[in-house]
Amino acid sequence: MKPCLLWIAFAILVVHRAVGQEPGRPLQLVPTNNIAAARSKYPLDDHHRIAPNTLEFEQWGLSFMLSKANEVREKWKLDIPKPLTVNNVLFQLRATAQGVDGGIATRDGRYTWSFGGHRLGIFYDGKYWPRSFRYKPEESLRLAKIPSRITAEEALAIARAKLHALGLNESLLNLREPPRVHQYTFEDDDGTVYPLPIFHVRWRDEDDQAEGDELPHEPVRFDISGVTKNVAKYFNASSHTPREPLPTNYFRMLGLPDNYLDTLDERTRRRLGLPPKGEPKGVQ
Repeated sequence: MKPCLLWIAFAILVVHRAVGQEPGRPLQLVPTNNIAAARSKYPLDDHHRIAPNTLEFEQWGLSFMLSKANEVREKWKLDIPKPLTVNNVLFQLRATAQGVDGGIATRDGRYTWSFGGHRLGIFYDGKYWPRSFRYKPEESLRLAKIPSRITAEEALAIARAKLHALGLNESLLNLREPPRVHQYTFEDDDGTVYPLPIFHVRWRDEDDQAEGDELPHEPVRFDISGVTKNVAKYFNASSHTPREPLPTNYFRMLGLPDNYLDTLDERTRRRLGLPPKGEPKGVQ
């Protein structure tokens, strides 16, 4: 069965590697008195939520997301001159049995990071990702006049390098080689087709058996801009992506007992997206 993708909905926000608490390197928590101003006006729904947010959970959860976003900022060399803090982002957050669901976005609306099941699932650069020009003829025509600074082969190389920079690789994620690379195009009213300076790179799952009219399962995808020579969008729904460990006080931050998962009946476990008791949990 393909991984549940319901958490993708909160990817659209108006809105160095931290792993809960690494030995000898505690997470730097954001100041609680700044959190209220950073909350998005559009809170997440209660899908898979296990408890209302507490201030302690928000402080930790926002710190976790900021840490991961700053990791991407540094490793992908994004056009963000200073580290992200609670003062220059908006955030959404909810607690699930697996960890953080949520997202943060720069307050100018350009960059967004979306998290599901305590993993980074989506990143996009709002200035260059496909949604900024698709179905917008004037913007597509403007973009068509800008020559790409890279080829399809270079776009693939960039996508691989950006994936590896996150500590991930094709073998770990069970991705089928080679990936497919497609350059976006735009057809004008007179029928002229223009190549656009952006490339779509997508990997199928190695175990995917889709044939004919069946849609293939493509868990990892990049859009690489031929203008910035960087990531315009990143999507990762691979169930093989390692999940950061939760801090030992995760459930206590939410006012729940440490053995909270053991107290759940099977119906509640299904509602929260958990496997039945005794069934392997998969990649953590």
